[in-house]
Amino acid sequence: MVLLFLPDPVTEENVRALRAQTDHVYIVDNSPDDPSSARVRAALHEDPRVSWLPQHANRGVAAGFNAGMRAAIAAGYDEVVVFDQDSTITPGFIETLTRARSRVPEAGVIGPSLRSAATGIIYRPERGVGVEEKDVLISSGSSFSRALLERIGLHDEPLFIDYVDHDICLRARRAGYRNLKVYDAVLDHRFGDSAPTTLFGRRVYLANYSLTRIFHATRNRVIVTRRYGFGRWFWEDLWFTTKAWVKLLLLEEHRMAKIREAGRGVIAGLRYPARERRW
Repeated sequence: MVLLFLPDPVTEENVRALRAQTDHVYIVDNSPDDPSSARVRAALHEDPRVSWLPQHANRGVAAGFNAGMRAAIAAGYDEVVVFDQDSTITPGFIETLTRARSRVPEAGVIGPSLRSAATGIIYRPERGVGVEEKDVLISSGSSFSRALLERIGLHDEPLFIDYVDHDICLRARRAGYRNLKVYDAVLDHRFGDSAPTTLFGRRVYLANYSLTRIFHATRNRVIVTRRYGFGRWFWEDLWFTTKAWVKLLLLEEHRMAKIREAGRGVIAGLRYPARERRW
């Protein structure tokens, strides 16, 4: 399934690539009234292997993923792979993930290695060989089995966006499953704008996330930490978050507004009822 929100022209190509490797593609549209979505829908509406699931409003990443998962499971599929609209699969992607699941009976969430869509280079933490067990994987490009979802539930919808992938992966681990990164399955992915610039003589890429996303990312980081504690996932995420904030504070616009939203997010995260929600 593919989640849309104000999609750009490359989305149509991404969906066609998915259709070539899957039995069916469910498109969950969080912006059905926008012309950008209408263009993608017009290009794909006659394809019998593509189903369109328009939402009445932007319900967020978690609810969008869940809508596609429910549709796939209801149609009788035993495995569903979820994607953001800006993620592009590579040859053999789906088969590689499926083969990895078949070899590990207790497999939970199974995800790919990530390659920068902006540079064509695999991110350093994403380089490896074979299959490796991980605490968390990003949802885009990750595979979920029917058995897993029936046991642990779907994404936590009130989280809306950011850390919904951490939450479902850590929930799977808590239930005794093993989350697996499959290095032979490569996904071209874009974080935010991926706007190029220079910092200390090095080329870097800025996410330029909105104030809304800054708030939710900060709030949800606190919520997930309260739920699952300071495991390996936390320290890996802290390193990634620290680098992102260094770039934000030195190079991005609206820095003070983003700092204020992060502060609001921390307070909201501490006030949030941190019990697990299942959907």
